[in-house]
Amino acid sequence: MKCLTAVLILGLASLLLAAHPAVAQTPEVTASEVVDAETLQAFVEGARAWSETFTDPNDFAPYTIAISTEGDWKHGNTYLVLMLPNGTVIFHADEPSVNGKSLYEVEDARGNKVVQQLLAAADMGGGHVEYYWDDPEQEGDEEITKIAYATSYVSGTTATTVVLIGGYYQAPPRAVAATFDPSIIHPPEVTAADVVDRATLRAFVHGTRDSYTNALEQFGADELLQHQDIFRVEGGPWRQGSIYFFMFTTEGHVIFHGADRARELRDASDWEDINGIMVTQELIKLARAGGGFLEYYFDDPAVTGDEDTGSPKVSYAELITFQGREYVVGAGFYTGDLDRALKTVTRTEVEATVLGDAVEGLAVEFSRAIAGRQPNYAWNAFTDATGHVSLTISSTRGVSGYYRARARNAAGEIVGQWHSIPLNRDRRQVLELPLGGDVRIVRVEPLAAAKAVVATSGLAPNVPNPFNSATQIAYHLFSPGPVQLVIYNVLGQPVRTLVDQFQAAGSYQAQWDARDQQGVSLSSGIYITRLSYPDGVQTRRLLYLK
Repeated sequence: MKCLTAVLILGLASLLLAAHPAVAQTPEVTASEVVDAETLQAFVEGARAWSETFTDPNDFAPYTIAISTEGDWKHGNTYLVLMLPNGTVIFHADEPSVNGKSLYEVEDARGNKVVQQLLAAADMGGGHVEYYWDDPEQEGDEEITKIAYATSYVSGTTATTVVLIGGYYQAPPRAVAATFDPSIIHPPEVTAADVVDRATLRAFVHGTRDSYTNALEQFGADELLQHQDIFRVEGGPWRQGSIYFFMFTTEGHVIFHGADRARELRDASDWEDINGIMVTQELIKLARAGGGFLEYYFDDPAVTGDEDTGSPKVSYAELITFQGREYVVGAGFYTGDLDRALKTVTRTEVEATVLGDAVEGLAVEFSRAIAGRQPNYAWNAFTDATGHVSLTISSTRGVSGYYRARARNAAGEIVGQWHSIPLNRDRRQVLELPLGGDVRIVRVEPLAAAKAVVATSGLAPNVPNPFNSATQIAYHLFSPGPVQLVIYNVLGQPVRTLVDQFQAAGSYQAQWDARDQQGVSLSSGIYITRLSYPDGVQTRRLLYLK
């Protein structure tokens, strides 16, 4: 009996999708029932018939989950794969590392361009293709003819031609990584390497959002798929260690993950950290509310041994709209990285007054002016009743240079633009920005020398942990405000308040002696430290052993 594996190859008809769960259908011929050319054709045609029912791209992510789970649509080596008509793999149900790579030039054991033959068969309305391949899992099959089947249809969501192929299962390592030119996508003004605090994290997300959506509009989803690894390059504008960007639907299906391709086209709606925070669901809520930050625990690839508990992380998420549909984009950094938390940040300050009529409530935005780059207005603030606005521009890569600025009203209309604004580090520039006129520099004042500052608020790991008598709990405040540091038991009941007062920005330390508020010694076990500070809350686990 000929060895057959079913492969479903689709164009990028529905890659960008929100999450409207597709109901998995049971095929008349399941994957486990494929035994010959006839049943293979029936299996692939069943997949085509199901796919033709999709009129909403929201169905696609749940669909990929169904076809990659052992069951009716996947059985051992009989599985489904998604591919563009040019041979680029969209989704491989058995080997996600192949996604984004090309099979177009792949030859079988006798030099036949098997994928090109399959695409041609689909273009002719459907047909079988014979090929040869020595399956290492099956001894003595090198001379056995294998049969694949290909057909096609037009997507009901994007009018894209979709190619479906079954029976082709040559080894994924033959796939070729797509080549790409990083210069075709404009990098964000604030890159992943610049992220040191919440302000730079938010600016990075804004810039990356613009880079990604501009690329979508310029190239289209099909073409962008072949260049998408640009956003994953370590040390590039969009990836620095554990800082990367992600995108998912408003119901939690991952569209893009800058660090782990295997997470893509998966349901992440039930991701939960050790403290019970439903991470994806909370990020969706924040994005729908206009954008916001979330603190939680997540596995840090740079930390060994945190796979079960995770490391403290803060992420920022917001909504974008593409072709009338909403998606969540975001990024994060690990607050437990004390080297990052105490980086030296260079800065410059701007005090500006917009001159003209209707100057209250204008959004004044600044961008670096770099030849060959699109402006990215990463720093912004709103004018008061007199047209006055103040903002701080900070970066780990230096801030001196020329900038451009613009003012937008409440309707988003640009009412003023200014160019060639010289700004220098460690200076306060006082500017006048007349609507319809050129910028005027009123004066430049020196700032205090830049020094190591706390670039993010949060808890540091307590020392020692575990402990048997007392432990030191350190925390950092990026901005002044009311602070509470409270110890909770595992039932969520407060047992000791260590700090409850207004504090200035800086680094602090408190000691806990494993006693409650009345001074009674507590029993051994796990306790939770909860730090509440301006704009955030963070928790850490403590282990007390007598």
